[in-house]
Amino acid sequence: MSEIDRIRSFLGAVRRRVLWRAGLQAAGLGGGAMLVALLALGALAALLGPASFWPGLTVVVMSTLALAALGFGVVRHLVALRGDHAAARLVARLHPPVASDLQSAIELGAPADDPRRGGGALPVVSASLVRALSGQVARAIDPLDPRALLPLRPAALAIAGLIGAGGLAVLAVRALPSLELGLRTLLARPTLFEGAAVSVAPLVGDVRIDYKFPAYTGLPPHTVEGSTGDVVAVKGTHVRIQTRPLRSAQKALLLLGDDGEGGQVPATLADGHLVAELDLTESGSYRFWLSPLLGRPVREQRSHRLQMIDDAAPRVEIYGPADRLDLPSPRPVEIGYAADDDFGLGAVDLVYRIGDAPEQRQLLRDGHGARSARGRTIWDPAQAGRVAGQRIAYRIEAHDRDEVSGAKAGSSRTLYIVIQNPLESLEERLDRQREILDRLTEDLALRLERAPGAREGATPPPADATVRVTTVRSMHDTEEAHLALMGRLLDDDRREANLSKPLRTALAGIADRLGRLLRGEAELLVAQKPGAAASTSKLEAHGDKQVVELEKDVLLLDDLIGRQRLEDLASLGKELTDAHQRLQDLLNRYKATKNEALRRQLEREARELRARIADLAQKIAAIKARNDVSDEWRNMPDLKQLGEKLQKFDELLEKGDEAGLGQALAELGEELQSLRQMLDQNAESFGAERFPQENRAVSELMKKIGDLEGDQRQLQKDTQGLSDKQEAEVERRLKGQIDEFIKRENEKVERLKQRLAGVPTGDRESALASDVERARESAKQVKRLLAERDLAEAKGEAERAASSVDRAMERMGEQNEARRRRNRAGDEGERARAAEAMGDARALAQEIADDLAKLMPSPGETLTPEGREQARGQAERQGSIGNRTDDAADEVGRKLGKLPGLEKAQGELKGAATRMRQAAEMLRKSETKQAAGAEREAADRLAQLRDSMQERSIGGSKNQHDPVHIPGADESAAPRAWRQELLDAMKEKAPERYRDDVRRYYEELVR
Repeated sequence: MSEIDRIRSFLGAVRRRVLWRAGLQAAGLGGGAMLVALLALGALAALLGPASFWPGLTVVVMSTLALAALGFGVVRHLVALRGDHAAARLVARLHPPVASDLQSAIELGAPADDPRRGGGALPVVSASLVRALSGQVARAIDPLDPRALLPLRPAALAIAGLIGAGGLAVLAVRALPSLELGLRTLLARPTLFEGAAVSVAPLVGDVRIDYKFPAYTGLPPHTVEGSTGDVVAVKGTHVRIQTRPLRSAQKALLLLGDDGEGGQVPATLADGHLVAELDLTESGSYRFWLSPLLGRPVREQRSHRLQMIDDAAPRVEIYGPADRLDLPSPRPVEIGYAADDDFGLGAVDLVYRIGDAPEQRQLLRDGHGARSARGRTIWDPAQAGRVAGQRIAYRIEAHDRDEVSGAKAGSSRTLYIVIQNPLESLEERLDRQREILDRLTEDLALRLERAPGAREGATPPPADATVRVTTVRSMHDTEEAHLALMGRLLDDDRREANLSKPLRTALAGIADRLGRLLRGEAELLVAQKPGAAASTSKLEAHGDKQVVELEKDVLLLDDLIGRQRLEDLASLGKELTDAHQRLQDLLNRYKATKNEALRRQLEREARELRARIADLAQKIAAIKARNDVSDEWRNMPDLKQLGEKLQKFDELLEKGDEAGLGQALAELGEELQSLRQMLDQNAESFGAERFPQENRAVSELMKKIGDLEGDQRQLQKDTQGLSDKQEAEVERRLKGQIDEFIKRENEKVERLKQRLAGVPTGDRESALASDVERARESAKQVKRLLAERDLAEAKGEAERAASSVDRAMERMGEQNEARRRRNRAGDEGERARAAEAMGDARALAQEIADDLAKLMPSPGETLTPEGREQARGQAERQGSIGNRTDDAADEVGRKLGKLPGLEKAQGELKGAATRMRQAAEMLRKSETKQAAGAEREAADRLAQLRDSMQERSIGGSKNQHDPVHIPGADESAAPRAWRQELLDAMKEKAPERYRDDVRRYYEELVR
């Protein structure tokens, strides 16, 4: 290495040493400055709070300090020492003894193209002299150490300052949590909530909130003026918030949540108003957020409440005959229910489970949004399949119509029915009756054998009077014991209601007649004196009466048992044909849908049918074994062929042969129909021969009722034809205006419903609530009838709505007066609004009724003269049929009133005659539509009476026909409008002294 290279190497080392020291010093000082600046910014951020500009400002300040440290600490030295000449001058300053020679050596040793050598700037020196100078300088700088010339003390001090500043910063952050929060604020991008300034003063004024509730609630839109901003509504409500900003702003938002974590809702600013809309889906809070054109956004300090009202599940009550009802055989059960919901009911179902089978449900009614629903239904468990020996759990389940969160169900408590095996139950009853028959037969045999003049070969009667009396007393005691056996049967029936009313009446008659005879015989036995021949004669004469009565009772009881047997078979035959019809319906549905569930149901129904056929076979075998009926009524069907056809159906069902299934089911139906006809014929012919008088009387009455029904149906058909002509004339007269009229009236009905919906009623069981609910129901009926263009009925419903509102207003006035008398405070404003809503509803209902009255022509105007003459003729015909019905009712009262099973026939006939007279009066007024309805109702009552008489059975069990009613529940079959008018009249105040009499009168009238 040449001397000049050694010099340049030394200068390079010096340059590097300078840059290293400068870099360390710049890092220390710059880092310290940045740390101090960061702490200052953090303190300022803690004071001012989060803002969107903090991250950017922090980056700018830190970048500026970093660039300044780099520029002044490193780049400046790098630029100043970029050549050997600058490094030589630095060494000359640091070590003066080599200053002149070092600079000369560098200058003389510069390359020829160096600018310093051109232009005569440097003298021309020989190369040897330059080498000599360079060698001298090289020897002079060899002892020099760049580390000694440039110590790192300044850099060390700067680094120490940085470390000290860092330690102080850590201590400050730990001692001041706000400073730590401020430092975090510098680096975090704030939310709109965090980045806004907090305003203690209100930001908005004149808040108005518009509520649009979900459709399923049935609530009308509601507006709250001068609101505090709190929102309270059911989930799914659409809320519109309108207010006036108190500060100028170019953007507005609603920040959701306590800290804005719920997001934001955009708001529009126009014409000095702020409008925001949201759907209430959960409870929370919100704040108004305003952003000015210049400056920091601002938000409210206090939040506004968003409260979601829970839509609770419906509340349901069930009313039944008992919590646990034990029945000897399946029979209908009356079930009452009451359900209510906050915003409207949907489906109300009866849910039941038979044994361990899956739950099944039966729709009772659709609430159609009504707040409450009450009703009763007659439910026959036997319709659900085989229930013999099963425990049935049942309850009422009501659903609401919540379309937002999903429909919720409320359930009542669970009640239970335990049904015995009907075959075992019937057999047990018949066994007890057969035991009584056997005992009575034994008594008859004893009396016949020991009576004077007994048939040849019998044991002669004892000659001694004392022995005779002793014998009679023994027979008397035995018969009393047997009569007690019958008494126990009747007592058990009073508790369990196992027997039908006709059978109960017949058995009670036997017991009563035999009891009277036994009491008379007991008196003779008490008065008997030993050896008194006359007294013995009286005993023997009385014994003859006893024999005659026993003969009649034995024959009657035997016939009753036989009739029960045959009618039970006939009833089972009907069940078989009904089961076949269900199979037919299921098969048709399965062919149409190929639904696998229907196929499984087909299999279940087929198994049920097979089980019923097995029951029938068992009962037929029992009849043949017990000899309960004579041979002429034992023409029992052969069930072998029926079983083969059912087996064929099962096989085809398993194979899925649809064509073959239809044919097999048809053949099975023919066999079942033939079987039913045979069983029915046995029961009918038995009844006709053994109970001829009763059957003849019932048949004659049924014929009369059938003739009356036929004439009434024909009259109703003629009246309906006249009514159709009358309605067509009304349509013709109103053509062109009825559509627009109905549209206008529907709008009024909607306003009426809204007014009634906003009326607070308090207790749902109060009379006020009942009146308001009745008015709401009438409003719904008006809308339905208008859609059906039934203007006359719509007018009547509108008038009923007005009447109900009148009564509700009276009751509301009475409640307010009672509050004032008791000095009870209340919300006067709410009561005033309720009274105003009721007044509006009353005016609307009356207006609708008046509109309908003005629009509709009078009934007489819509009939031609020939039509009016026809209506008068029909009124005469109706009067004649009514008179004949009254005559039939009187005949029932005279001849058949005490006949078992016909106790209510006279009342039903009288009720039908009353409706006929009402129909005749309507025809005279040309009110043909109303007359046709009354005529139809009268005909239906006759048909129901005829059907009940046709199904009347002496031997059948009441459990198979009469429903189990709710204890104490009232009943009424009166038409809805008539019954409502009576109930309204019942609520009218009567004079105090007559109040109880009036109440009893109306209670009797509506039954």
